[in-house]
Amino acid sequence: MEKKNHPSQVASQNNVASSILPKNPPKKHRARLYMLGTGINGFTENEILIHCRLSSARNYASELERKLDITLDRIDEPNPDGIGSHYRYRFKTAQDAQKVINLVNERAEQGNYQTLDKEYVNNILSLYPTK
Repeated sequence: MEKKNHPSQVASQNNVASSILPKNPPKKHRARLYMLGTGINGFTENEILIHCRLSSARNYASELERKLDITLDRIDEPNPDGIGSHYRYRFKTAQDAQKVINLVNERAEQGNYQTLDKEYVNNILSLYPTK
């Protein structure tokens, strides 16, 4: 049985849904914000998994290095169980973090979701050495 004038049908018919309904940011956006927010302490693959519910943090970090021509610090940390290790990644300078912020804002504008405001950007940049 088809419902006439149901809000979801009306919105899709008029193509209004994209302008009314807020978009959720994609996984990469969440991961990049988490990475930026860790400051000089950096992040591990496991932390990305726990906090962002994403696997393959190594891929997110490597992609940023390739796209933005930056190099992240990699610190080899043993796992708590004593078996194996994970890298702890971190941005070296505020300039590298700024490149990531620019990418995040650019993608947010393209995807039509919330960009980072000045205050938030300043807070992030304060977490990193200027060089």
